[in-house]
Amino acid sequence: MPQRIEITDEQKRQAWDIYARESSKHLPEIQKFLGVSAGTFVRMRQRWGWPPRQAALAENALSKAAKNEDGVAGLHKAAAASVNDAARALAQATRAQIDALMDEQRTGRAKDHDKTARRLASYAKTLAAARALLEQEGSPLDEREPHDKPRRSLHELRDELAHHLDRVIAEEEARGCDGILV
Repeated sequence: MPQRIEITDEQKRQAWDIYARESSKHLPEIQKFLGVSAGTFVRMRQRWGWPPRQAALAENALSKAAKNEDGVAGLHKAAAASVNDAARALAQATRAQIDALMDEQRTGRAKDHDKTARRLASYAKTLAAARALLEQEGSPLDEREPHDKPRRSLHELRDELAHHLDRVIAEEEARGCDGILV
């Protein structure tokens, strides 16, 4: 019989305060505070009706901004900041997924090339959506990039893609495949 976990109302309130107000604390710290595993914490959050962490943090930031600044102006500023943060987080997560797929492809762990291609196309659309959100807000996707860096032309991007595909085909041929990515 599984062991029943008892969380007091005070522990739940403190966990919520950390979850929704302290972005510097990570989920494992909250799990440790409650004495539960990651899976149990997910089930508890669902049972308690807690929103995803980023949504809770953004809602808290919006309410703080509305209190600290003059009403609507503060609310718009905080909303724009949370949209930018969300778009940046989305782009970062998407890039990580794309990198993982490319690693699978390089190491030969990807068995279904069609599925991999569909996933890459989906991630490319997601990344484009994140870029569009940031451009709409007037913020570059990566603020670490210099703003005066010249943009690459379509021809340069096409050449880079062709070079990448040639390298992938050469790797496939070196492994004894026919070089066709079907």
